[in-house]
Amino acid sequence: MSKTNNLLTKYFKRDKKKVINESTTELTTAADEPNEDGGGSCSPKRLKLDKNNDLSILICSAAAAAPGPLTSPTSTRSTTPGPITSPTSTSSTTPGLLTSPTSTSSTTPTSLASHSERDPSHGSAVAKKFIFAGPYQPDLKFPTVDHRHFCRQWYSIYSWLEYSKIKDRAFCFICRLSYGTGKTDDWFSLTDKQHAKQAAENRAYLVEIIRTIVFLCKQGLAFRGHREHGQSFNKGDFLELLALRSLDNPLIKKNLNTLKFTDHKIQNEIIELLQQKILTKILNECRRAKYYSVMNDETTDISCHEQVSSVIRYVDDKLNVFEKFVGFERTASMTGEALCALLIKWLSKLDLKLENLVGQCYDGGSNMRGEYQGVSARLRQVASLGIYVHCNGHILNLCLIDVSARVPSVRNNFGVVSSLYNLIEGSAKRQQVFENIQKEAGLQALTVKQLCETRWTCRFECLKVILLRFNEIVTTLEVTAISDGFLLLNSLQSFDFIIHLFIMSEIYLLTNVLSKSLHYSNISLTDALVQVKITVDTLKSLRNEPEFERFYSEAMKLCDSNDIVPPKEIRKKKVPARFGGGVDAPAALNVKDHYRINIYYTILDTIIPAINGKFDENVLDIVILMEKLFLNKELLNDNEIQELSQHYSISYDDLKVEQRLYKTKMNDQKMNLSQATKFILENNFHIAF
Repeated sequence: MSKTNNLLTKYFKRDKKKVINESTTELTTAADEPNEDGGGSCSPKRLKLDKNNDLSILICSAAAAAPGPLTSPTSTRSTTPGPITSPTSTSSTTPGLLTSPTSTSSTTPTSLASHSERDPSHGSAVAKKFIFAGPYQPDLKFPTVDHRHFCRQWYSIYSWLEYSKIKDRAFCFICRLSYGTGKTDDWFSLTDKQHAKQAAENRAYLVEIIRTIVFLCKQGLAFRGHREHGQSFNKGDFLELLALRSLDNPLIKKNLNTLKFTDHKIQNEIIELLQQKILTKILNECRRAKYYSVMNDETTDISCHEQVSSVIRYVDDKLNVFEKFVGFERTASMTGEALCALLIKWLSKLDLKLENLVGQCYDGGSNMRGEYQGVSARLRQVASLGIYVHCNGHILNLCLIDVSARVPSVRNNFGVVSSLYNLIEGSAKRQQVFENIQKEAGLQALTVKQLCETRWTCRFECLKVILLRFNEIVTTLEVTAISDGFLLLNSLQSFDFIIHLFIMSEIYLLTNVLSKSLHYSNISLTDALVQVKITVDTLKSLRNEPEFERFYSEAMKLCDSNDIVPPKEIRKKKVPARFGGGVDAPAALNVKDHYRINIYYTILDTIIPAINGKFDENVLDIVILMEKLFLNKELLNDNEIQELSQHYSISYDDLKVEQRLYKTKMNDQKMNLSQATKFILENNFHIAF
C-alpha cells in the first residue's frame, strides 16, 4: 500500500500550473504486488484522472485495490477502518480525513466544520481540506431568479456538482480542486468535442427535415398517414419521403431509425415557424412600399365554419405589383360591423397602418359594399384613402348568372348538362363505357365536366367536351339503357338543346377570355374597363342575322350527322274572330325566326346590358384622374388637380408643377400602364417627386 499512498501524496503536492496544463494524470499500481502489511494484492490497473471527472472515482479505485485502510509503512492496524495518516500518527477508532504530520486524532467530516465553512465560495484550500467529504450538496429551498432556480435532482445526474448558498452559484468540485476558484458562469453548457460534433450533426439533420417539410407544404401534400408505426406499409408522405431520401443521404439514414424530429408536434411547430418567416418577409416588403390595398372574401369550409381569406396588394420600389395571400380568419358573424372589426383587428396584428390603406376590394354583397352599414363604408371612416372597388371577376360572374336566371331556355338546357354529368360520371361502369367508346374511335379519352357554381366562365370547358364528344355521349347513353338515360337521351337529341349548346359555347368562350384578363395582378382599372368594352363590342357584333345563320347551320349539320329530327314548324293557331282573329290575324313566326328573336337575340340583349351596367360601378372619378395624370398627355385642369390634392392631402402647387414637368418629359406620348412604369423608372420620377 506504500506505493498507493506515495502516489496520492505526490498528486496532492503537484504544482497547480502543471495540473492545469496536463489533461490527465496517470496512476499505475504494481501488478500483483503484495501489501507490506500482509493484506491482499493490488490487481493490475491503470487509473486516469481527467479534470472533468469526479475525483472520488480515483480515491475509490485506489482504495478498492486492497482491503483495509490506506496507511503509512509505520502505521499500526486499527480494529476499524481509519484515515490516511502521517508516519508518526496513530490510527483512530473512527473514520477520518487526511491529517497533518503532528496530528494524533481525527474527527468526522460533519464535526470538522459547519456548512458555511464547506461552502464552495471559499475556494480550493477549503475544497482540499474537505476532500473526503466530497462536493458540497445542500438540500434546501433554492432562490428563484427570472422564473428559474437550481434543482436538487442535478446532484444525482452530476456527481461533481456542488452549490454555494452564499453566492447562489453552481461549482464543479474537481475544477475547484484543480484551478483554485472553480468558478465558471457557463458551467452547465460545457461540452467536449464529441458533444459539439453531435450538435453540428443534429443541426444538419434538422435542415434536411425542414427541406422535406417545405417540399410537402409547397406541393400541398398531407404529412401523416393512418398508421405510422414501424410495421406499417405506408407511414404517410412525410416518413415515406424521408425513407426515400435516406437511400442517397447517409445523414438521414443514420438518424431516421431514431425518429428524431419526426413527431407530429415538431412538424406543426416547424410549419408554424415557416409561416411566420414567410409572413414576416411579405409584411416587410409591404411596409417598405408604405401604401397597400386589401382584398377579402368569405367562404364556408368543410367543417361548416365561415372563414375570411385576406390578400394584400402593394407595389415595390420598381413599381412591380404584388398580391400576397396572408391568411384565414374565422368569423362567427357575417354582418358588415363584425367583418369590419375583424379586418381592422387583423391589420393591427400585422402592424399595417390604416392611414396607408388606399384601396379595398370585395364582392358585391350588401354586407360588404353597403353604402352605410357595409364593410367598405365603415372602413372609410377610419381609412379615408381606402377606395372601394367591386371585384371585376365577381361582376362578370353575376352577369352570366343573370342570363341563366332571366332566360328560361338557357336555365333548362344547363339542367340537362348537369344531369348528363351526374349520369355518366356518377357511375364507374358508365364512365368506363364512355372511355372505351372514345378509345375505339381513336380519340383521346375526355370526361364530362361538372358545372362550376362559383365561376360561371369555367362552364365553357363543360360545354366544349359535349360539343367535341357529342356522338360518343349519345352512344354511351344508348348502350347503358336505363330509364333516366332514355329521358336524357331524348333531351340531348333535340334541336333546341343543340342550338343552345352552340350559342352559349360562343358566349362563354368570349367571357372566359375576359375573365382571365381580369385575373392578372398587374392590370389597371383602365385596362380592365378597356377589356370589358372590347368584349361588349364583340357581343354586339354577334347580334345580326348572318351570325345567327352561322349558329343555325352548325346546329343543323350536327343534327343531320346524328339522325336527329330537325325542328318542326310552329303550328299556326287560328284566333277566334271575337278576339280579333280572322283574315287580319298576324302570321305566326317560323322556326328559324323563333330561335333568332326569342332565343338568340334575347340572350344577347340580356348579357350586354348586364355587363355595361355592373361594370359602370367601377368607373371611379379619382382613379380615372390618376390614370389621366400618368398615362395621357393632356394636362389636368385646376379643378381636377384640386380634387386629387384634397383626396391625398398633398400640396396643390407642388402637384401642378410636377404634372407639367412630367408631361413635358412625356413629350406627347400616349402610354399604357407598363410603358408609363418603365418611363417613370428610367427618368427617376419616382425618386424626384
